Amino acid sequence: MPNEPKQPINELQLNLLGKILFVALGAWLVNKVTNIKIRGSESEIRAVSNALLASKRFQEELRKPGATIDSVMNKLNIKHMSAKEFENQLGIRWPL
Repeated sequence: MPNEPKQPINELQLNLLGKILFVALGAWLVNKVTNIKIRGSESEIRAVSNALLASKRFQEELRKPGATIDSVMNKLNIKHMSAKEFENQLGIRWPL
């Protein structure tokens, strides 16, 4: 509609380091990277680790031939909870 005000598109704003991390995490999720070193406090590392594992397990469940709606939704809920923990600990949204 021509008279509606234009709303900006919300995009993930990452600096160079964030983009590198995002690419590394994506590669790790599809088993192209096996080792990622993370530095931070114990709670930050735990939040990143939990978010990584929950995202990977969700993706694996989606690809699993015998996956049910309940099993996929369970993995998705765990992924959302770990993403919230990540956001609370690091102050940024989990990008995956």
